[in-house]
Amino acid sequence: MLRYVNTAGVRYKISSGNIGNVFAIRNTTGALYVAKALDYEKIKKYELRLTASDNFKENYTTVLINVRDVNDNPPVFEKSSYRTQITEEDDRGLPKRVLRVSTGTLNLG
Repeated sequence: MLRYVNTAGVRYKISSGNIGNVFAIRNTTGALYVAKALDYEKIKKYELRLTASDNFKENYTTVLINVRDVNDNPPVFEKSSYRTQITEEDDRGLPKRVLRVSTGTLNLG
């Protein structure tokens, strides 16, 4: 059976695991926020230890956060340069393809 307990006067903090201070917590409500941009290529998961305390006692919990990867890299041309040759005054079958370039994406995750 759950019962309501008045948590006025309880303070919350992130005690450990907040690498780069990318998370923040409201010390009066316990609401956890992302404070800085996350980068999957640098850190894939966080293990935060949260502390709740009143004037007399403390308690701890662990929050596990997995960062999901997204492709945030620009397209990359498959070749560094392309060359083609066009014959002047050849107007047969216009418009006609002159060259086809292609790109891929570089995802370091």
